[in-house]
Amino acid sequence: MKDLGNLKYFLGIEVLRSKRGIFISQRKYIPDLLAETGMLDCKPADTPIATNHGLQIIEGERSTYHDRYRRLVGKLIYLSHTRPDIAYAVGVVSRFMHKPQIHHMTVVMGILRYLKKTNSRGLLFRKNDNLDLLAYTDADWAGDRDGKKSTLGYFTLVGGNLIT
Repeated sequence: MKDLGNLKYFLGIEVLRSKRGIFISQRKYIPDLLAETGMLDCKPADTPIATNHGLQIIEGERSTYHDRYRRLVGKLIYLSHTRPDIAYAVGVVSRFMHKPQIHHMTVVMGILRYLKKTNSRGLLFRKNDNLDLLAYTDADWAGDRDGKKSTLGYFTLVGGNLIT
């Protein structure tokens, strides 16, 4: 075995250590994603998805390129590991992988516009001696218009640090 020192970069995730704790982000991944999609010069957005978006499959609506849609949503899923602020929006657009339509792709592009504005965000795991466990959950009870399924969200904190 060989000691390679402190972890700095792994699979697109940057790891920064400081006196405050460990900060992980994918700030180098986002510009590459924006360049790949031709959105490097796009107008930034304030939110990743509109409130009460009502996104669903509409009969007769034009489809978008399936491969491109799936590839972009897959990259956003990977990005949401260090960006819980986009997790809900990415979860919504991933519901339509089997039949993506133009308005679904528009929402994906909106998420990319939000990422442009918030490129430097990530997760900070603070140093502390507190090991209290806190968990929060919420659901919208049949908010999915297509399948009448509920959308559930949760997160868990240990010592004030997000773990799930």
